[in-house]
Amino acid sequence: MKGLRQGGLPGEDYTEVGKDIEEGVAAAKILVDAGYDSLNVDAGTYDSWYWNHPPMYFEDGMYREFGRILKQEVDVPIILAGRMDNPELAEESIGTCCDIISYGRPLLADAEIATKIKEGRVEEIRPCLGCHEGCMGRIANATVSCAVNPACGRENIYGLTPALQKKKILVAGGGIAGMETARVCALRGHDVVLCEKSDHLGGNLIPGGVPHFKRYDLKLVDYYKRQMELQGVEVHLNTEVTADTAKSFQADIIVCASGSTPKQMTVNGELPVYTADEVLLGKQDASDQIVIIGGGLVGFETALWLAQQGKKVSVVEILPEILGGHGAMPHMNYYMLTDLLNYHKVDIYTDTKVLKTTSDGVVVETDGTQKVLPAKTVIASIGYIENNMLYEQLKDSEIPVYNIGDSSQVHNIMYAIWNAYELARGL
Repeated sequence: MKGLRQGGLPGEDYTEVGKDIEEGVAAAKILVDAGYDSLNVDAGTYDSWYWNHPPMYFEDGMYREFGRILKQEVDVPIILAGRMDNPELAEESIGTCCDIISYGRPLLADAEIATKIKEGRVEEIRPCLGCHEGCMGRIANATVSCAVNPACGRENIYGLTPALQKKKILVAGGGIAGMETARVCALRGHDVVLCEKSDHLGGNLIPGGVPHFKRYDLKLVDYYKRQMELQGVEVHLNTEVTADTAKSFQADIIVCASGSTPKQMTVNGELPVYTADEVLLGKQDASDQIVIIGGGLVGFETALWLAQQGKKVSVVEILPEILGGHGAMPHMNYYMLTDLLNYHKVDIYTDTKVLKTTSDGVVVETDGTQKVLPAKTVIASIGYIENNMLYEQLKDSEIPVYNIGDSSQVHNIMYAIWNAYELARGL
């Protein structure tokens, strides 16, 4: 801890003001002398939320060094948690950093994680994203569950049952909502065909997973790809379902999961405006001076990613608060992200309106005063818009047609998966 409600950040040089390693070792020895037969090692306190409940912004195994130190000081088994999701990392840590691996959130995401590791089926593990949306984000108001595992915590009442009648189901869209629909329908015994208009599965998680700290988003895509294979889902890439072609599949049910696309923005002036997706996917290059318009999660995670590359980034938000304000996302993620943005010197302007661009940068108005934010690249991250055209064209068909995921309402990963699961378990 470096201050009240402030934890130290990865790579940061700071003065420890809380209990230090020396004190921790001394306390551990006292506990062992008192008869404790094992010790669980972490570095978390509720003054530093993100060390207690580590988000995706940490590297894997962030407590390992503490376990390594303690193993040299005491002779009882050491238990270690803290982003130990990677099976290879966990295996390497046994004997050097710890004696027992402890899983919390990974078990919420996949209760069979230990069995799958033991049997060498690591590609079948449904990964924890470190998002806290379904677990710690709900704990004060609802039953603890998991963003990627809708049945978590209510398996007996919300689990899957075999379909009473086998149907042919066409899923239009290979993003997360579409793949979850396909997975659940196939598990229940339906004949499922999934069509994706691009040459890959994953939808918006592909650009979203580009930053290193979002690597588990891509692992989730890999999990679903493997599930498509295991459950026998017939996947067609480079295949767009249209109102004209839908009937050719002779499906009993059509599920539209056509996702969303970034909102476009035009700013008068001399500089082009790119979307965050275009920059993340490398379709457009980002200079060393960047202004991002939009202070939501996508905007700020893009800002962090660029700032970690050594670029100078400013973010402009027209509203008085960033990231939807306190409480819009789990506290530990909010605090760590905002601390990281400050650490990497991202300038943030709230209550600020973009007026135009010039060759020097972006002209904004804040507190009734105009100023120029230096920039050679301008990125708009102002949200996404539903791709619901297919559903609108098919909704009056003779067969049932459903609309799920972002094509129904733009939201986050958790709601895409949960809504797809809810629909598919009842088809």
